[in-house]
Amino acid sequence: MLSEVVPPFLAALLFFTQLFFVARLLAQADVIFGSAVRLVDVGRILLFVIPSMLSYGLPIAFLLGILVGLGRLGDDREITALAATGHGPQALLATPLLLGAVLSGVLLATTTYIEPKGLKNARILTSEMIKRNLAGDVKPGVFYEDLSDLTLFAGDVDKKTGRLRNVLVEDARDPRQPILVLAPDGRLDTKGPGGSLVLELHGGELHRAQPRTDDYAVASFDQARVQVVAENEISGKNRMRRPGEHMTPAELLEDAKYWTARGLDVRDRFVEYHRRFAHPFVTIAFALVGVAVAGSASGRRSGGKAKAFAWTLGAVVGYFVLGKMFATMGSRGTLPAWLAAWLPVFVLTLAGLALLLWKRARGEAA
Repeated sequence: MLSEVVPPFLAALLFFTQLFFVARLLAQADVIFGSAVRLVDVGRILLFVIPSMLSYGLPIAFLLGILVGLGRLGDDREITALAATGHGPQALLATPLLLGAVLSGVLLATTTYIEPKGLKNARILTSEMIKRNLAGDVKPGVFYEDLSDLTLFAGDVDKKTGRLRNVLVEDARDPRQPILVLAPDGRLDTKGPGGSLVLELHGGELHRAQPRTDDYAVASFDQARVQVVAENEISGKNRMRRPGEHMTPAELLEDAKYWTARGLDVRDRFVEYHRRFAHPFVTIAFALVGVAVAGSASGRRSGGKAKAFAWTLGAVVGYFVLGKMFATMGSRGTLPAWLAAWLPVFVLTLAGLALLLWKRARGEAA
């Protein structure tokens, strides 16, 4: 059984991991393939997000591995021979259930600790990459206007040190009082307070027209720091970020209690907390479903693999649709948070058990 199930499971796991990673790369192409990104950054991003891909790819690959592996036994008439001896589909359950239990343990460690830690590191690294890209997009002799209602001009840019020469900054964030700043020297600091991108200027002048008067103010300074892009604006560009995904279960509870005490509705945090413990057990449900339907194409060599893919697609789509639907109900308070998280696993498990019992009552193979 292991020799039939494990090879297609590993092949499917590799395929889905690569597929999910490519999809994430494309979603973040403007960040990951920016002008200031190094190859080592892409490698680190891959390392950090692999656990989140495994949390979804592993159950899908497991179900496909069961269907392909047991489908091959069906093609060779071995399941038919087993049924002829009076053994129903339950005779095939032991190995898939044992493997599913092992994978549930792996997923539990992933969803409760490894995945949030990896996504937290990916979030930090992605923010750094965004800031470096913004800083790297400043070209000498070109007005740059993608910096939060600021216009930045530098006569010269030192690519090695990042120093800017003959800097002009127009700050129009307050349209009633636009500010013009001139400085002979400056640099963009990607590690500003609170994660912001800060423009540091030296020995310059600040010019500002006074509202409703003809007065004009000029001030000189030795050093000035202008917040160019705040952390919340950087996070808006960071599409790898979802609420709570980078938190461990304990951090989710603390965050939910903090905001609940301040009158905010954060029931989605509680749903996510319970989902971290419920989702790993979907492999048990997939083991039941996989064994129940694996022999559907018994003896039909031409369509066995196609049916395996069809069953996999149907079961996976059904699980994630139910998960989204119940999570929405839990976030709205229609269902308790724990029930909203566990219901998709319960439904899929009951469906697998019902199909096994139905086939056994009909005297069919798995």
